[in-house]
Amino acid sequence: MKRLFIFLLTAFSLSAFSQNTDSLVLRKIFGNAITNYEAYNNLGYLCSNTPGRLMGSENSIKALKYLKTYLEGLNCDTVYLQEYKADAWKHNSSRAKLVSTGENYGLSITALGPSGSTPEGGITAEVIEVNGIQELKQMKREDVEGKIVFFNRPVNPTFINTFPMYGDAVDQRARGPQAAAEMGAVAALVRSVTTLNDDNPHTGNTHLSGRRLPAAGIGIVSADRLSNSLKKDKNLKVELNIDTEELNDITTYNLIAEIKGTEKPDEVILLGGHIDSWFNAPGAHDDGAGVVQTADVIRIFKQLNLKNKRTIRFVAFMDEEYSQSGSKVYASSIDTLKEKIIFALESDAGGFAPEGFTMRAKKEHFEQISGFQPLLSPYGITYIRKGGAGVDIYPLKRFGIPLVEFRTSSQRYFDLHHSANDSFDKVNFRELQLGTTCITGLVYLVDKNGL
Repeated sequence: MKRLFIFLLTAFSLSAFSQNTDSLVLRKIFGNAITNYEAYNNLGYLCSNTPGRLMGSENSIKALKYLKTYLEGLNCDTVYLQEYKADAWKHNSSRAKLVSTGENYGLSITALGPSGSTPEGGITAEVIEVNGIQELKQMKREDVEGKIVFFNRPVNPTFINTFPMYGDAVDQRARGPQAAAEMGAVAALVRSVTTLNDDNPHTGNTHLSGRRLPAAGIGIVSADRLSNSLKKDKNLKVELNIDTEELNDITTYNLIAEIKGTEKPDEVILLGGHIDSWFNAPGAHDDGAGVVQTADVIRIFKQLNLKNKRTIRFVAFMDEEYSQSGSKVYASSIDTLKEKIIFALESDAGGFAPEGFTMRAKKEHFEQISGFQPLLSPYGITYIRKGGAGVDIYPLKRFGIPLVEFRTSSQRYFDLHHSANDSFDKVNFRELQLGTTCITGLVYLVDKNGL
């Protein structure tokens, strides 16, 4: 009995010592992150000098080159561009105005990707307002044919977390224009998926097949004004001009950097975000913040001389917004190279105050990783729970590894998302670097303990 007591006491003491050591390391990580402005300044550069980083744009390449040079300056063991080819889409211009016997005024719109172009001279047509796809499908084709379908269902603000709110509302943007095209509409306008009552239109992906219908997001103020005008004049018309291009077989890149592990370099911890942003957005929170946070993990490991046991690999994925080609190419390369990725983390929920991590993982991995939550709680992590993984790491699910997504306070994210509002001035340094602390801390704990 005495020997058992001594054994248990020793085991408990070692566990307590390990946790205390981890707490001290995490405190050092926080101290470094909260006093260093490199990530914040990198984000400022991306937003100011490379806005609208949609795949195929000059600014997308400029952003990659800037970040590659920065990572090379950190003396990573490997920094390279993963080249591949993909089809892209380009927005040139979009404008609209209401034409009515009583009123004539401009509407704030921006094309959805990959909207088709209107004919030369634009489209002038009557408008039919619907409250969603189901209402549209209940109509007769002859009532829709030749008209502009105006999807005007607002988001439901009673969701506490705004990501489910977005998921509840985004169907009319994602699938509405195609449904309108199938019923003979000449164009579609979609109320922006936001609760912010301003007139900045929000773009985003819409799934179009065959003939690409001209489709645009419309600002909230313009949407409400158009709806009110329709109540007065059901025969009013909107003049719509959209100019876009399809770019076939362009050359683009993912950016990859890593620091090799000292003990198990063949085991790879992957982390990153997407470098691209929509054409109308500086891309501060979506997803410049995620890119600079995960790149900063490498800087912190290097500066604090943390001597990672396993290889830590950063990936700046291209093309999350349009067709997710970068993540697909990267996942295929893992298949080809037979690499051993043991853990993947993505930051794509904005640079707001941290709240937690969600995870797709096997039971044993989930139990181990969720056990790190108490150590991360001083820095804002209130939960590590089962849930979705990021879009860019999702193709890695076939390898059966834990896929983790960093989660932040969601309340302001969709005020900014896919719009000109998503600018650098909306980013708080402390919130950004608290997020960096949490991401780095989780990577440190996974690296130290393995999976």
